[in-house]
Amino acid sequence: MPTDNPLDRPSFDYMAGVAGLDVADDHMNELFSYVQAALAVTDRLHELDTAGYEPDAAFDPAQFYQE
Repeated sequence: MPTDNPLDRPSFDYMAGVAGLDVADDHMNELFSYVQAALAVTDRLHELDTAGYEPDAAFDPAQFYQE
């Protein structure tokens, strides 16, 4: 389990409770570990150098409301 993960257990429990999950459920320990691992993996995306690259496509929801 990463020690430098910005998501601590009290914050996780708070967000899970607000989302309607039962924070007293034993499954929450497994879910917390999974979420921490997922955040650690996605945090590596900040290391990618995307300078000079444009996205292949852009989504503009306003285009659906133009006549």
